[in-house]
Amino acid sequence: MNYNNPEPLSFPVLSDELINALDSHFPQRHPDLSFSDREVWFKAGQRAVVDYLIEQQTRQKETMLTENILENQI
Repeated sequence: MNYNNPEPLSFPVLSDELINALDSHFPQRHPDLSFSDREVWFKAGQRAVVDYLIEQQTRQKETMLTENILENQI
């Protein structure tokens, strides 16, 4: 990773299968009262990554849809 480059690398295409598997392994749920603070934050971080990837996949799908519509108008 080049930390001097302000532009982050784009993601490869995120498949539904990957998103579904991550969502299954790291579900969005309330923390268990038996978890330590550290476990709560760790699990919250795992879920934050899944949520971020879901948002990226949504953007990818919107971009692909927009590009297809524009191509068909030409």
